[in-house]
Amino acid sequence: MSAEGRGTQAGRITLLLGIHNHQPVGNFEHVFREAYDRCYRPFLDLLGEFPSIRVSLHYTGPLLDWFDRHEPAFLDGLRSRVANGQVELLTGGYYEPILASIPSRDGMGQVKMLTRQLKRRLGADARGLWLAERVWEPSLPGLLGACGVDYTLVDDTHFQAVGLKPESLRGYYLTEHEGTTLGIFPISKRLRYLIPFRPPEETIEYLRQLGGDGPAAITYADDGEKFGLWPGTYRWVYDQGWLKRFFSLLEQNQDWITTKTFGEYRAQTRPTGRIYLPTGSYEEMMEWALPTEALLEREVLIGRLESSGLKNAASGFLRGGFWNHFLVKYPGINLMHKKAQYVSDKLALKEKSSGRSKAKWMTEARQELYQAQGNDVYWHGLFGGYYLNYLRHAVYQHLIRAETLVDTHTTGSAVRLTETDLDRDGYPELLVETTQMNLYLKPSDGATAIEIDYRPKAVCLTHVPMRRPEAYHQKLKLPPASSASLPAGTAPATEGIPSIHDRILVKPSAADHRLVYDRHPRWSFRDHLLRSDTTLEQFETSRYENFGGFSDQPYGTEAAKPGREKAVLSFSRTGAVRDRSLAVQKEYTLLSSRARLDVKYIFRCPRLTPDALSLTPYFWAVELNLTLLAGADPKRYYRFPGKTVDDAQLRSTGVLDEVTEAHLVDEWQGIEVRLEFKPAARLWRFPVETVSQSEEGIESNYQGSCLAVLWPLAIPLKENREGLITMEIIER
Repeated sequence: MSAEGRGTQAGRITLLLGIHNHQPVGNFEHVFREAYDRCYRPFLDLLGEFPSIRVSLHYTGPLLDWFDRHEPAFLDGLRSRVANGQVELLTGGYYEPILASIPSRDGMGQVKMLTRQLKRRLGADARGLWLAERVWEPSLPGLLGACGVDYTLVDDTHFQAVGLKPESLRGYYLTEHEGTTLGIFPISKRLRYLIPFRPPEETIEYLRQLGGDGPAAITYADDGEKFGLWPGTYRWVYDQGWLKRFFSLLEQNQDWITTKTFGEYRAQTRPTGRIYLPTGSYEEMMEWALPTEALLEREVLIGRLESSGLKNAASGFLRGGFWNHFLVKYPGINLMHKKAQYVSDKLALKEKSSGRSKAKWMTEARQELYQAQGNDVYWHGLFGGYYLNYLRHAVYQHLIRAETLVDTHTTGSAVRLTETDLDRDGYPELLVETTQMNLYLKPSDGATAIEIDYRPKAVCLTHVPMRRPEAYHQKLKLPPASSASLPAGTAPATEGIPSIHDRILVKPSAADHRLVYDRHPRWSFRDHLLRSDTTLEQFETSRYENFGGFSDQPYGTEAAKPGREKAVLSFSRTGAVRDRSLAVQKEYTLLSSRARLDVKYIFRCPRLTPDALSLTPYFWAVELNLTLLAGADPKRYYRFPGKTVDDAQLRSTGVLDEVTEAHLVDEWQGIEVRLEFKPAARLWRFPVETVSQSEEGIESNYQGSCLAVLWPLAIPLKENREGLITMEIIER
């Protein structure tokens, strides 16, 4: 019997359809255009052919802004669907932040900002909220209630964590925190994997099974990009007619399937029950948040359970990690997150002191801050996220603009020195800020520079991720024949297409790339004492011997003095080098009126004994990690005055001797980073490339360039030695 003829045998089903549409701040213009042409527009157009089908839609602020600039007619059509009741619009954080990870004042501000925009532009009174990445914390009802939100959506995984079975979940539930109640709709994972990847008849059949025990309401909610933008989906969803067949089947089965919006259902129906949920997200996200070793162990365990037929029975007891662990797993994510918190605190303090009188610049600064809080770059899983350098660049760009607005109206042109535990690891950092540059130093980790910004152009020069093991690196060991499932767009219309969760695609750039893992986060001005026979290849692949603990052990802070013209910060460390010792003084000088940083080293050997006569040759290597975004762009390149190189691309590898200058040029951003070395040094350079996963497959991505400045040191020293590195950023 066909799915169309089962209405008399099935209990009534209310299908609650929710579609979330989002593009992150900093994404390329052509991606917005492609998403509109292949996904957002055709979906809404086809929905218009089926007026009886009701859906709840969520569009984030970056998309609404893009539509308003480039496709205002799309918003006009959306407004008419809202007016006739076919579409309900959900609110959320304007720039799609993880609400539980940002200050509550910012979370409330972002939600209210989107709610106002939905009302102004689309005539919608949004009472439901799309929770970014469905990252739930039990305290959220208070924040959401203060924003006028009545209900939200989370995954059935959240409910499994308290012992409920996905197949038993119906309608919506009520939770509360400190007396504020909130409705919660459980999203069906089964439907997320059926829609739109399996033939629509399978979804109808699943709904029929759910209705076998009587009337039921079930929630489907997921990314709108699955309907045309994910690999292979445009041909399947539109060319091969999946979406039209799905909508047609829903219309043909209206005798037992009803579609409603979440708001409509909640207004007409009592809650199924009361619920209290622990912190969580959807199952895949909680897997990705685990430490790599634990994630691999979990995969092995699930494989064993599956082979023994116990996977389904055990699934409710196999929780993954916790979203906040991304801040532990990736030091660079934590630094971005804490920088955003630091800027938010700066702005909030200034707003508090101004009372009710809010200047225009404060509104501008807050919008810049909000744009930097978009979630996409603060985690990594199936999607590129953190490993997409242009998204990291956008986050820092907006943060630097926000703090520049605050500082301009607070401290003017003064040099500012702040001692604070910025990254919340229990050790203080030193933050030096001028109108030209930011310099953040970490004495507990080699007195390294964890952030260097050029403020006039709002550019962070140092956001280079470390190369670290990822669970999916195991897939690079697969034989070539198994490196991909169904190619994009080739699946027969009767069989479905693979979700990107099921695809294993390894791009040639990753298949041929060596897996190299770093010992330390890629901060700049990290010091190394190396054997004199150490090679560039050994250094690049982390196969070198380091002496004295200079690379990652604490330096003592000798002085930190901000002045009118400059700030001087001095550090020291004495390290054991076999049976001798080496004392190093490291002094940063940041000028107030120019984008110039001097880093001076003084080397000496204390307590020299008479029998220490033989000299052992070493190299003192200072590691810099800088990013100008593109490694092969002809408008971004190296210049070595007085030297000839075959390849000047930023992704090039090479060794140069007797170097006094190295320039990194970015014609696109109109800046040049000039490095000078005294005395002349040997210079190593190589690209920092990560093997990372995205919806397109596992690929190799350029993240930045590493330069190592090497001076020879023969220990014990017969006399004190000095070295100087000057970094200056100029506009072209």
